[in-house]
Amino acid sequence: MRRLIPVLCVALAAGLVAGCGTTSRESGGASSASATSVPDPVTTVRQGMDRSLAGTLTMDASVKAGNQVITLSGEMDPAARVLLVTGDVSEPVEARLIGDTAYIKMDSLDGDKPWMKLDLTKLPPGSSLRQSFDFTSQTGIVGGIVSAEATGQGRYRGIADLGKAAEAASTEAGMRQGIESSAKLAKDPSAIPFEAVVDAEGRLTALSYTIATKTLGDIVTEMTMSGFGEPVRVSPPPADDTEEPDEAMYAFF
Repeated sequence: MRRLIPVLCVALAAGLVAGCGTTSRESGGASSASATSVPDPVTTVRQGMDRSLAGTLTMDASVKAGNQVITLSGEMDPAARVLLVTGDVSEPVEARLIGDTAYIKMDSLDGDKPWMKLDLTKLPPGSSLRQSFDFTSQTGIVGGIVSAEATGQGRYRGIADLGKAAEAASTEAGMRQGIESSAKLAKDPSAIPFEAVVDAEGRLTALSYTIATKTLGDIVTEMTMSGFGEPVRVSPPPADDTEEPDEAMYAFF
């Protein structure tokens, strides 16, 4: 289990990328052209993520490194802090979040019950697992986008800087430390290529980026967002099927 938990953390973090809290640029001019001008591509992509996470949504994500592939599909309600994720991280996994309580189901988890129940408030602030479930602090590469250009209707490509993404990230839940760790792996953390798709409502519906690393080859992350505004209902597993980790395991997480 100790080998798989870090993999799960990375996968969940990738799948729960949230908005970077950017604001649109406003022109001080009074002309009609100025008032109706389209935001620049960088602003469009940043605001697109904010709009995607303004309500409920479904997110599908994959992380590829060499011949290893992690796939996840999740339904989430960021405002209510409710999440349901299923996927494959070298074995089937299911995770649920209800408020500050997380449930994880994996065959390789130690214990006598199928579900591990975690009180996220007991995890250290820098815990990667706690970070993975934090909607408000997740920024991914979006906060570090330094350039972008339109390549078609609603399609964009550009460059993100992991250093700038770390600066824009919250210090809570260890998100900044997580991005800084990724930056240390990258050959050139200031030049991470990405592609994005924004729909007619200004919501980000697809994002992909590649981190060329010094030792692991390329790490390719792809995600799509859909199901905006659809109801998300998540129930806890039966109490008889859950158990909490001991203090030593909480310290490990």
